[in-house]
Amino acid sequence: MSQDTESTDRSIRVVSPAKGKGFWTRRFGVLIVNQLTQGVSVREIALTLAWGVALGWFPLFGVTSLFCLFVGYKLKLNHVILQSTNWTVAWVHPLLFLFFVRIGESVVGAEAMPFVPAELIAEFNASPSAFMSRFAMTMLHGILGWSLLAPVIFSVTYAGMYPILRKVAKHL
Repeated sequence: MSQDTESTDRSIRVVSPAKGKGFWTRRFGVLIVNQLTQGVSVREIALTLAWGVALGWFPLFGVTSLFCLFVGYKLKLNHVILQSTNWTVAWVHPLLFLFFVRIGESVVGAEAMPFVPAELIAEFNASPSAFMSRFAMTMLHGILGWSLLAPVIFSVTYAGMYPILRKVAKHL
């Protein structure tokens, strides 16, 4: 048995993170490879990744984990991969928020809301309830924009990940 694997009681090959490998391989790749070696199908993992990306880019901050929990439970997805994907794509969330808002505004013909981060933070700190009432429509525009693009995000992620995972599974 190689240095990167361990044997379990049920004779399932488990890959352990090896030193010297890249950050993503150690943190995320090993998780997916372990699922593949334990009988989870390529299709299930690709679907889980696609849901994680699509839900992880939902434009309201702080609710993506709950959405992933709910969808993962209903669709019987792998929660570890789902939440890991959600958190992995979170870094781009602030940039996509504005993108989704602009798409939603253009669909309904609304005037573009100015986004000046310092002013937004100051307004939120001064009165969170006033901030929420002022930006409620903006948030709805973001949700609309996301709703229009989420199927595309999901499909592109699934279509991109499935062949990669199939190739990885073939080499295990």
